[in-house]
Amino acid sequence: MKDTETHPIGTLMLIDDSEIDQMIYRRIAIKSGLVRDLLQFMDAVKAFEYLSDLENKRPDLILLDINMPGMDGFEFLEAATKQLGAELCPIVVMLTTSLNPKDEERAMSFSVVREFLSKPLTLTQLQALGALVGAKGSNTVGQ
Repeated sequence: MKDTETHPIGTLMLIDDSEIDQMIYRRIAIKSGLVRDLLQFMDAVKAFEYLSDLENKRPDLILLDINMPGMDGFEFLEAATKQLGAELCPIVVMLTTSLNPKDEERAMSFSVVREFLSKPLTLTQLQALGALVGAKGSNTVGQ
């Protein structure tokens, strides 16, 4: 991830079954000042249902855990990209404790996945992701 100018993220969606990770990411998002709206899901199925309703606010960035009960991060990506395609989100970042290179390879095979990061997410990483959102020129930022 390049360290470039920081841009607002707008709407950030967190999908992670860990309450502790959710709390950490929420605090980082608030501290960064980059996130206008925060959508939090501990269940990937509920996040998928939210995204499936095209009347709901679209996220500019999704932080997605890999290992979750029920629907894991890969199953979420498969279902969401199959049903929603480009409507899913401009940028998805996979967050994981996995050190398996095959997980990273699989994650990066999805066109919407831009980064594969080890947990926990840091403020510096979130700021760099803001630069990714800005570079992408997301139409949803500022709406």
